[in-house]
Amino acid sequence: MYGLLFGLADTWAAMPDSRMVAKAIKDVEKLKIIAVNPKRYAGKPRVGTMREVVRVTNYLQNNFQKVTVPFFAAHGTADGLACHTGSEMLYEKAATPKEDKALKLYEGMYHSLIQGEPDDAVDRVLADMKAWIDEKAKIFGSESNAQKKKDRLGRMIMGRENSRSK
Repeated sequence: MYGLLFGLADTWAAMPDSRMVAKAIKDVEKLKIIAVNPKRYAGKPRVGTMREVVRVTNYLQNNFQKVTVPFFAAHGTADGLACHTGSEMLYEKAATPKEDKALKLYEGMYHSLIQGEPDDAVDRVLADMKAWIDEKAKIFGSESNAQKKKDRLGRMIMGRENSRSK
């Protein structure tokens, strides 16, 4: 009985707030465009969806210490959908070395940093992301490119030697 009720409850659109898009999009003109998108879900969040969000969030938070890859986390401090403390927790708990991870908190920005903020704010976020990627590409890209060139040259030389020995 519990499983049947739980499965049925998952479909209920019983969550209190259906205006989530307004908590994600700060720029009023962009909000108008996004709000009329016919493919955007405009109903109340369903119980099952919210339960899954909580389940996945808990799983991720319990596994932050397993993150070892370089990453850039960006979060608006006025985000009405996800608290920036989650990004701060990822930054602090991740096993990634400090020099290979970055956390940028954007004062007063909402959830949708690239599609929902005024253009000057979007440009700042994208510039920060690009700068971080460029920095990492210089560090990791040059070594891996040099190694790729060395490996390719080695294969070319080996190919010539193999063809000579035939």
